[in-house]
Amino acid sequence: MHDARWPQLKAILLADGWTWREDTLYAPRETMWFTTSSEAPNYAQFRDRMTAICDVTGGVQDLDHKAFHADLVSLVAALDAVLDGN
Repeated sequence: MHDARWPQLKAILLADGWTWREDTLYAPRETMWFTTSSEAPNYAQFRDRMTAICDVTGGVQDLDHKAFHADLVSLVAALDAVLDGN
């Protein structure tokens, strides 16, 4: 990702426990990861999609889904911060 907001998003996620390995960001519980493949990422659309998934997984009691949900919450919060300019 060469978008100017990418360094901010990456810094927020790294501060929240995400890790950077081989050009890929891994969530703290390693339930998801993503690479820097887009020249012009649509952060708002990405956040909206992740928020929808987060809403669905929020009530699940299974431990694996709880870990996935926690990682989603972290990602959505970081995207919110980038989009709000914080």
